[in-house]
Amino acid sequence: MKGKSSFIIMTFAVVGIVLYVSMFSSIMTALVALLEYANIATFTALETIVKIAPVVLLIGGIFAASFGYYKGYKGAEAQDASGVLRMVFGVVQIVLFVSLFATILTGFYTLYSSANAALFTAFTTVVAIAPTVLFLAGIFGGVATATSGYRSRRRRSSRLLR
Repeated sequence: MKGKSSFIIMTFAVVGIVLYVSMFSSIMTALVALLEYANIATFTALETIVKIAPVVLLIGGIFAASFGYYKGYKGAEAQDASGVLRMVFGVVQIVLFVSLFATILTGFYTLYSSANAALFTAFTTVVAIAPTVLFLAGIFGGVATATSGYRSRRRRSSRLLR
């Protein structure tokens, strides 16, 4: 990763989760259309796959964004020897995530209260649990980023004093 693009990747990961959850109802609409296809039983196991697809896609999308944040964090750690940028970005990430979490929560509630949510295997259960896990992970990610910067800063300061 060249330059300071790692911090941009971390920011896009947070915004990406918000957009993915907000736009997931479009995926649900398409999956409902597949389930309503009159001859879906003709195709071996397709109905079963379509019924579990939303859970896999939702968890997979959130995991992919989380992995993107982690990769950005590792790049930032290599680029930010002093730790100052990580401390600042950790706080900014918490503010950004908490500020945007109402949008995430609205998206999850829309998915949960959808008339078609019950058509899919374990979907309502996952959608009921996911916001809590995601909120805790977002806060933890910001705190871990800021703490990492602080520790790096403290180690660097103690080396300079010797």
